[in-house]
Amino acid sequence: MPGVDLNYFMRQATKLTEKIEARKKELALTTHEGRAGDGRVVVVVDGLQEVRSVTLSKEVVDPNEVALLEDLVTAAVNAALSTSRTHMQQELAKVSGGINLPGLLP
Repeated sequence: MPGVDLNYFMRQATKLTEKIEARKKELALTTHEGRAGDGRVVVVVDGLQEVRSVTLSKEVVDPNEVALLEDLVTAAVNAALSTSRTHMQQELAKVSGGINLPGLLP
């Protein structure tokens, strides 16, 4: 195509990819917290949606209530991951100028 510099577009795509990868590294250092059961279960995940810690209050550790504890842990993990995912989407949108680029988010 006359007048279209494909090399320019390739350089721009490379720069954008580099910016996004750098931002992902920064996001990996952030943490997000999810709570369940009035804060009796707390889960912390990083910006790349990896669980970093799970904290349980002693009152939820009841051998007769294992199902409840499992539900609370699941709810806290999902809350933390949702917060982390939303934050990552917002931060990567800043880098990409709001363009949704498939495959960038886990």
